[in-house]
Amino acid sequence: MKLAFIFTIFLGVLLPLSVFAQQSTRIRGVVTDKTTGESLPFVNISFDGTTNGTTSDSEGKYYLETDQATNALKASYIGYEALIKPVVIGTSQTINFALEETSLQLEDVTISSKKLKYRNKDNPAVHIINRVIEHKESNKMTALDYYEYNKYEKVEFDFNNITEKFKQKRIMKDFQMVFDYMDTSDINGKTYLPIFLRETSSQVYYRKNPEREVEYRLGTKMTGFEDYFDNQGISYIVDKLYQDVDIYENNMNVLSQYFVSPISILAPLTYKYYIADTLMVEGEKLFKLSFQPRNQNDLAFIGSMYITTDSAYAVKKVDMRISEKTNLNYVEDLFIVQEFVKNSYNTYQLKTDEISMDFNITEANKMGIFGRRTVSYKDVVYDQKRSDTVYAGNEYIKQVNKIDKQPDEFWEQARHMELSKSEQGVYQMNEEVVEMPAFKRYMDLLTLASIGYVDFNKISIGPVSNIYSNNQVEGSRFRLGVLTTEKFSRAWQLEAYAAYGLGDEKWKYSGRVSHYFTENRLDHITAFYFNDLMNPGEGLQAAAESSIFSSFRRGVNDKRIYTTSYGFDYGQRIKYGFSYNVGASIQDLRPGGVLSFAPGDAYPSTKYQDQQIFIPIWYDRGISYPSFMEYEEKIEVTEVTAGLRYAPNEKIYQGRTGTSTIPTKFPIVQLKYWHGFDGLFDSDYAYDRVQLSVSKRFYVSPFGFTDVDVAYTQLWGRVPYPLLTLPRGNQTYSYYSHAFNMMNYLEFVSDRQVDLQLSHYFNGYIMNKIPLVKKLKLRSIVTYKMLFGSISDANNPDLNSDLPPYPRYANGEQATYALTRDPYMEASIGISNIFKVLRVDMVKRLTYLDRKDVPQGWAVRAKIQIEF
Repeated sequence: MKLAFIFTIFLGVLLPLSVFAQQSTRIRGVVTDKTTGESLPFVNISFDGTTNGTTSDSEGKYYLETDQATNALKASYIGYEALIKPVVIGTSQTINFALEETSLQLEDVTISSKKLKYRNKDNPAVHIINRVIEHKESNKMTALDYYEYNKYEKVEFDFNNITEKFKQKRIMKDFQMVFDYMDTSDINGKTYLPIFLRETSSQVYYRKNPEREVEYRLGTKMTGFEDYFDNQGISYIVDKLYQDVDIYENNMNVLSQYFVSPISILAPLTYKYYIADTLMVEGEKLFKLSFQPRNQNDLAFIGSMYITTDSAYAVKKVDMRISEKTNLNYVEDLFIVQEFVKNSYNTYQLKTDEISMDFNITEANKMGIFGRRTVSYKDVVYDQKRSDTVYAGNEYIKQVNKIDKQPDEFWEQARHMELSKSEQGVYQMNEEVVEMPAFKRYMDLLTLASIGYVDFNKISIGPVSNIYSNNQVEGSRFRLGVLTTEKFSRAWQLEAYAAYGLGDEKWKYSGRVSHYFTENRLDHITAFYFNDLMNPGEGLQAAAESSIFSSFRRGVNDKRIYTTSYGFDYGQRIKYGFSYNVGASIQDLRPGGVLSFAPGDAYPSTKYQDQQIFIPIWYDRGISYPSFMEYEEKIEVTEVTAGLRYAPNEKIYQGRTGTSTIPTKFPIVQLKYWHGFDGLFDSDYAYDRVQLSVSKRFYVSPFGFTDVDVAYTQLWGRVPYPLLTLPRGNQTYSYYSHAFNMMNYLEFVSDRQVDLQLSHYFNGYIMNKIPLVKKLKLRSIVTYKMLFGSISDANNPDLNSDLPPYPRYANGEQATYALTRDPYMEASIGISNIFKVLRVDMVKRLTYLDRKDVPQGWAVRAKIQIEF
């Protein structure tokens, strides 16, 4: 979700610019039956005598773009006569094919081809694919002990379909200069302008035993918007959008979605295969196989493969695209072309590696972004063992110092091909655009829409969604915040806000100063001061982000804690995916709402069901809680923290308001430790708390993926309930992925607990199979959350009258409990991708249904969730 959201913002930067047309041959057309006029799906379209081509989609349409065109284009289909038409090289054109069925005349008998029901059994195409699957381990490069190569990658984004009407729009009035960079090429009325270019030069090393592949990034050059975005973060996004596509893997990662490879072990169950042709290419005889997904909505491809006819059964070339019905957002089309060449070690290395995507956020005006990634490989070396230090670590990508500061002389040597005139113009155009007042105004509006801040040069005011909110303790709350921008400094960031509640008549305020030691801002030291009202179980950041959307809550939400906290945090990213942080803080906690921190023996007691319980004195007196907040009850804590995090190959986008992790298949393991001192700076309690958590995403394509989050937390010491482990409840109507959405705030406490959360995203696997519904491209989700814990006798206020008793509602009924032997559980069934931005879940609480003020049946929760 984060990747899709960040990318939509990134595209927003590019909208006032545009895209260029490549100096290549582009052909569009449709293939039909000559007799009936019906469209013919999955027809093989290729330049005659070559493997360069494509396949028509389910409606018979095709699009072909190449720099290696010939003057003849051939359409071939089982049961039809092949048809060849002339091509004008280097231009854009439309070539339609009307194919005629083959027939054999025998006197008065006509034998015509019949369209039989597809099946794998006795299908020669499936037989060939099974042989390819059997031989793929020996054919791919990783069958070798060692190899290395130099890699040059070029990623470009173009803004397409620029019409004269668009150029005359008011928003483009001050951007007319960018149209001077427009290429004159035209595709069916579409025009293109360059807007973004990133070049990367790398050296890649592979070792089979123990298996390790590492890419040393030697240089990165790209058009950037340093004053608005983290270029390192944008580079991570581009890497994620255009990951290396390996058809030898069973599942191929494209746009954070996993597609079933056409040579996956599950491919015969996912695809239909047909033998389209046999042909000679450069003296080698090849099978040409066409393939298409059994379900057009699934994450699979339509295309052609060229397979060697010898005993190797190797893939020489694959040319594939998505179906227009594929359950994928914001992508109008996606093309992948890979060509392999046999080396002297009888394995096959990549010769051509291209992936192109046609993005379109809004369909109303049909304007969109066209992106292309081209990779070139050279200086391949085999069986050359390098020092173990070359393969050390677990990061796939390592960056050398000053990777983005390489001089022009470096790029003259690093490029495997020259930049076109249009590509060279991208850098110059961006330098001119970012200095335009109109562009700066546009970026201000984009910043307001994306993160809710209004820019005033070196500072921003916001976020606007937090200016007003409402809760049962503060009443109406007004908040105003300020944040420095990168125009102020990349190495320093200052943030502060002030808030006031009309109900409790109290000011709240917070300040933070951060210094970053590295360009990517991952190594930092932060000093902070926080004075605000918190929901028990929420962190400081969640309390600070209270917005108008959090004003709508179910049930009673009158148990809050006034928190004053100040301290520091230092974090550093070290080698091999490890990072650590250390910090210290002094906290002052005071009860808010109906809470009380006074010990139980300060209250009158009574018997209830043969148990001695303590009732706060203010209940007996009938005092309302605004008056009760004047009691001088507080808990003072002096605490040090330390954390160790292991996240191999982690990609992070560093935005203005924080970091976002781009999910990968690798686990994230975190170990956190807290120590509270007794007597240090008037601290009241000594304790130790340890938490070990593991998060892992499991891809089970074509069935989607499963996120698993498990954490164990234990506390040693004798402390009052506000310092116990408080699971995060949720009483809003929004769905929070890592909260217990049917649990009340401060409903449970423990000093030992296990938290397990499972979420499976089917990615349309189920919804794609429902007639009519599949057109909506909906996606189903199921979740299960479990919390198991207990509390020791030392921390049980029912057994210790010198500890504050568990909180109660205003009528005296108990509101907070220790978990028993039975775990807390809840589950949900959800539908996402509603209008591409909305997720709705039906959530049900499964245990502890006898508690007061808890949902008994199914409840509806929703959230904004942008995803590809």
